[in-house]
Amino acid sequence: MNLNQTTIQTSDLFTAKFVVLSVCVNQPIGRIRTGYAQRVGRFGGKRSGSFAKTVSLRLSGWSGYSHGRLSRMYLLWPLVAALAFALGSMVYKRAYVEGAGVAHTAILNNVVLGIMFLPLLAFETRPISWDKWQQPVLTSLAYVLGHLLNVLALRLGDVSLATPLLGSKIIFVAFLGWAIFGAQISASLWAAAALATVGVVMMGYTEMRFRGRLGLTTSTALGSGAFFALTDTAIQGWGDSFGAWSFLALQFAGLGAFSLLMLPFFGMRSLRAPSAAWKWIFAGIALSGLQAIIITGTIVFWKNAVGVNVVYATRGFWSIVFVWTLGRWIQNDERVTVGASGMALRFAGALLIFAAIVLAVIRK
Repeated sequence: MNLNQTTIQTSDLFTAKFVVLSVCVNQPIGRIRTGYAQRVGRFGGKRSGSFAKTVSLRLSGWSGYSHGRLSRMYLLWPLVAALAFALGSMVYKRAYVEGAGVAHTAILNNVVLGIMFLPLLAFETRPISWDKWQQPVLTSLAYVLGHLLNVLALRLGDVSLATPLLGSKIIFVAFLGWAIFGAQISASLWAAAALATVGVVMMGYTEMRFRGRLGLTTSTALGSGAFFALTDTAIQGWGDSFGAWSFLALQFAGLGAFSLLMLPFFGMRSLRAPSAAWKWIFAGIALSGLQAIIITGTIVFWKNAVGVNVVYATRGFWSIVFVWTLGRWIQNDERVTVGASGMALRFAGALLIFAAIVLAVIRK
């Protein structure tokens, strides 16, 4: 092999690397080459380390042009979790129609979640901080109380009402993170939280206006939002120092344990259900597990509980969409009983939440 052939192959290799980097950071290849050349010049015409180092330099803010957009891509995960939560709420509502009870969603669901999260212990690289055992335990207690209130809200009321009301968690997260852990919350995130809460209040109004109820669904959903907010704030404040993987595993193991303690109050017979209900119960558990893994993992590793929860609040918007489009297939009659005007008001509240999401993501 002669020198010219070697030069050509080396050039091709660097071209391929520039192409890969261009795709990874969503930049034109010409801009990548220019930035690389500038860095080479800064170090006396010599390449500054390996290609991996060059990638690292670029991803850590090389030009600053796309770093903001790249750093916010993790917010797609809470969007997926929001879709899973909204669909799971619809599925559980159908399970209730088929004869399932609160015990299936408040106990069985949580025990399965506890088992699903245990394998995360294998990924932990640090010794488990047993001297801080109370941190995942207290987080588990907050989660189980939030989940129980959410189950009651769905059992008592409409999916298109109870699920959007959980958006109140946003303002609770912002306040608790600041009050307990001293988290720095930007003005735009505070504004987004307030805007989303206005949307939640609008949808809560429809319970009394179109259902003639005294606010049981609204109060239980708001209580659920408060406890879930405490859960997320604790995960963000304690998860990293404890060890992210072990914290999540022990938190959900505690969730399963606390849920089993409720079994004597419900009785073993409460776990019985008609055969037609079990496929909906298992589908709801699967969707619940998926969204729980996504949302807790995102908060632990990116430490932005408010931003994540603003995006996660779209589950209210998606629940209305699912009720309107899929309701008749899942035997959900909210579209008929609430009426077009009620659904329109709920949708308007959901749009305010969506506006809050845009504010949180664009004006970070």
